[in-house]
Amino acid sequence: MTNKDIILQTALRLFAEQGYDRTPTSQIAREASVSEGLIFRHFINKEGLLKAIIAQGMAQIAETMASYAEQSGSPRWALIQHIERSLTSIRENEVFWRLATNIRFQAGINAIAGKEIEEVNQFVIKHLTENFRKISNDSPEQHALLLFAQIDGICLHWLRDTEHYPLDMMKQLLIKQYNHVYF
Repeated sequence: MTNKDIILQTALRLFAEQGYDRTPTSQIAREASVSEGLIFRHFINKEGLLKAIIAQGMAQIAETMASYAEQSGSPRWALIQHIERSLTSIRENEVFWRLATNIRFQAGINAIAGKEIEEVNQFVIKHLTENFRKISNDSPEQHALLLFAQIDGICLHWLRDTEHYPLDMMKQLLIKQYNHVYF
């Protein structure tokens, strides 16, 4: 692992735990066992570091989604895969999702990295809409927004109480719901 990767992982963890505003670059450098100057050499400033973290996380999301969105398989299968992978990803990438969620609700930080998050959200909604359109002409964009909101809500509740919230049960219930209603 390179120093740049160590800095990114350390900053991600600290931003998610303490908040972006309450995490100085000196602490990131200390915990990553690098000089503060190395952080600035790689990322220019703290804002650049946050943008790099968000870009890395959003690229992973887009890559994961592209693997099933571009397949010529059934649009129904793609929707179920989206539910499955989205609700699996939250557990696998909990620290990133904590940070991304915190960013959404903090105006100052949202101004820095909210654009990247919104671009990925629109990418996801576009692909969901296309799949719903292939299944039915009945309000495909609204169905895409509804599914997006359901997944988002489940994620928010799980992040609030990871120990007790029944994430796997909710995932299976949502899959069952979409299998029953749309398929």
